[in-house]
Amino acid sequence: MSNEHNPVIRNLGNTTSKASAITAMCAHCMGCTATHLEPSFRIEIRNCTAKQCPLYHVRPYCEGLKGPNNVSEIDLVG
Repeated sequence: MSNEHNPVIRNLGNTTSKASAITAMCAHCMGCTATHLEPSFRIEIRNCTAKQCPLYHVRPYCEGLKGPNNVSEIDLVG
């Protein structure tokens, strides 16, 4: 993949959005860096199980993002 597909590099620019920053952070958590792009980072983000992460409910590459209204009591307890 080229640099334009690397969310970590895209987020290094001067003008970034919140969505770009969240995508870059999730990609970084899955092993992407400015010099390395994990081939399956999108799938790993989609399958993330770190429900304690503050970005879990807004992570990219998920169909039907899990907003706060979709959190069950089990998720909150833990």
